[in-house]
Amino acid sequence: MVTIAAIIQFCAPAAQAQITVLSGKKEILFRSKIKDSECQPLIAENTTNASITIEGIETGAWSEFFELNDQPILPLTLAPGESANLGYVCFRPAVADKEYRATLRVITSPKQPAGNEISFQGVSLGEAKVNTVPATALGAVLALDPKSKEGTLISMIGHDLNFMRSYTFKNTSSASYTVTDIDFQNIDHQFEVTAIEPDGAFPFEVSPGESFSVRFAYHATERVPHTNTLLISTGESKEPVKYEVRGLALPLSEMEWNKKAQK
Repeated sequence: MVTIAAIIQFCAPAAQAQITVLSGKKEILFRSKIKDSECQPLIAENTTNASITIEGIETGAWSEFFELNDQPILPLTLAPGESANLGYVCFRPAVADKEYRATLRVITSPKQPAGNEISFQGVSLGEAKVNTVPATALGAVLALDPKSKEGTLISMIGHDLNFMRSYTFKNTSSASYTVTDIDFQNIDHQFEVTAIEPDGAFPFEVSPGESFSVRFAYHATERVPHTNTLLISTGESKEPVKYEVRGLALPLSEMEWNKKAQK
């Protein structure tokens, strides 16, 4: 959820106060994916030298996809220099690639001149189409042979933007080898190795048929696939064994609560 402050300032050129939004802007833009939401706190700030009372908040042309939450008890009086949160304007679209509009008016005492109305424009964004690759089973045993150089694809899939998975690597060769390092090729802050078991300290030896496990963390900022390459280096080979790793935080439409809502 993105949060941006929408500031209502009460200013007093001459004897009467005026209401402006975001330094004079009258329209606030929301951009949100369907089934997701964007909320902006509505902050009233009295920059005049006299008290102002907020008597009420009226919604005019108010789309069903906009809502005002967590409103304070009104009337509310603001002393000079005081500010208050009037609630959160939230936009939660249901149809992709459409524009929605809403208006809101703050009623104050003493009455303010024309221009108290705030306009909101909401733009709904469709979810990116995702080619789903079946997830590598939890606890899957993956073959590791320094002579092969290329390992199988590791597919990490989760519902959350941040999650962890563990996989087991088994020495399928006929000789022992020494693991000297395990890390991702690209340091992109999306994939990281968080634990190696049973020991975790380099170097360590793996006999034929023996295995070890590695736990990965995946950190995403959006619900589209990302890839990286896991490198397992050994003392027996100049080139590390490479595994393509694909991470995906499932789109919101795949959430259980969304599936239930669509039935």
